[in-house]
Amino acid sequence: MFNYNCHDGQQDFLVEYVEATIGKGSVFPVSFMEKMKYVFVVNRNAGKGRVIKKWPALEARVAELFDDYTVSYDLAPIATDADVVVAVGGDGTVNYVVNYLMTSNRHAALGVLPLGSGCDFARNFETEDALAVLARGNTKAIDVGEIESAGNKMWFANVADAGMGAEVTRQMANHSRNYLFSTLKALVGYKNVDVRLFADGEEVYSGPLKCLVMANGKYFGDGMGIAPDAVLDDGLLQYVIIGNISRLMAAIKLQQTYKCTRIKHRHVYYGSARELRLEMSSALALEADGELMVKMPAGEAVYVRAIHHALNVVAGSKRLWTIPQ
Repeated sequence: MFNYNCHDGQQDFLVEYVEATIGKGSVFPVSFMEKMKYVFVVNRNAGKGRVIKKWPALEARVAELFDDYTVSYDLAPIATDADVVVAVGGDGTVNYVVNYLMTSNRHAALGVLPLGSGCDFARNFETEDALAVLARGNTKAIDVGEIESAGNKMWFANVADAGMGAEVTRQMANHSRNYLFSTLKALVGYKNVDVRLFADGEEVYSGPLKCLVMANGKYFGDGMGIAPDAVLDDGLLQYVIIGNISRLMAAIKLQQTYKCTRIKHRHVYYGSARELRLEMSSALALEADGELMVKMPAGEAVYVRAIHHALNVVAGSKRLWTIPQ
């Protein structure tokens, strides 16, 4: 039995909507909807204009489902009293919201309406109607990746990487929004950098690096299952070292990751750790959730760690960490 304090005509819509999306007789968290304050952070530049085209229709549904919500566009300030902050866009929008939550509003939960170009973070969850998921209000605690260098910190929800992956991000930002084209262009121009990598204090690699992936979630690069063993809530980061491998072989092997299986090559290594320390012989670019960071200078140590259950995310009620089919 539903008992809403809703606007005229809203109760019937909600009953029909909820029953259609989660089934008749389901328990629906009314108190969550009526008492929680939502902020929708809409990145109008995300998804090659897809967000700005779809948002008016989406907001009409939001207005019918939620009494207390506001909209923040692009990089406008986010209300500090929000209970749920919803990233409307792609991975870059998620990254922006996560960094806001980690620095300014640790009690709020993260929500996602995946409408950007990549949306790799959202691939870690079962495919459902995203607004229905937000309306149900079920939350799960997940880990957050933290990057620290020279006393500065930033956070990521999904994947960070150093080397060629960051060069791909730069190519996409400056020249092309096509990931495959940007990857091929980055492969041609990228030169390996000698690095040392330590996992939980133990040296695990020393040598030339093409790409180092540090993964909280499984996917990056618009659907590449680069870290098939990564789990969002286990307190660990999976790392993938792509070492002294030829450009052609790197292109071939990276394409195989769309099956979300491990790369089989003698210069590709996998592992997991709570904390990684990266030292490089020359300047090296990093990116996190598709957002390019400042190049790290030679001799600078970069620490990347998993912060266990640092963030709540509004997620589906089914099994959370399945691979979408």
